[in-house]
Amino acid sequence: MYDSRHAFAMTVVMSLGMAIGCAKREASSPPTMLASNPHGQYSADWPDLGADEERYITFDMGDSFQTCRRISPKFPFDSARTRAQDHLQLRAFASCMNDPVMLERTVLLVGRADDRGSAAYNRDLGQRRAERIKQLLVDDGLNAARIEVESRGEAQAEGAGPDVSYGYDRRVDVVIRGGVHSPGPPKS
Repeated sequence: MYDSRHAFAMTVVMSLGMAIGCAKREASSPPTMLASNPHGQYSADWPDLGADEERYITFDMGDSFQTCRRISPKFPFDSARTRAQDHLQLRAFASCMNDPVMLERTVLLVGRADDRGSAAYNRDLGQRRAERIKQLLVDDGLNAARIEVESRGEAQAEGAGPDVSYGYDRRVDVVIRGGVHSPGPPKS
């Protein structure tokens, strides 16, 4: 049974525990980024940490690092007609890809379809969908030479299931390819 002394003692213990747990610990020294190897991979030189010290990882990717938001336009059944909500995302994607940092990169558009209909028809439908997205990206200012188009049709379609709808398979995957990132010189 608790009395006022036990309640007070528990309050003190909990307050001390929270204060200790919330205290900010300073890392002994920040990790330094080494030069990349010939394959463009990096490794970090971690400092020795004392007991109970936490590792906080931060990276300065340099001014040459940027990524564009991932998009995957969807389509109605048996159609290569785009949805209105995809147009703004495509416009933003084209703008991002035209940023000077992204100019070395290209785009692969992979058209997909659900498994209804013949395999040949679905390959053609996937191709028409990918070509439609390419045209919209070109209309929004992305150079056509930077865009490659292919169709997988119904290959790898997930179909209908308890957690998946056919609508998921009616899409174009937008894949950014190429470009090499290398961080600039360390900042002082």
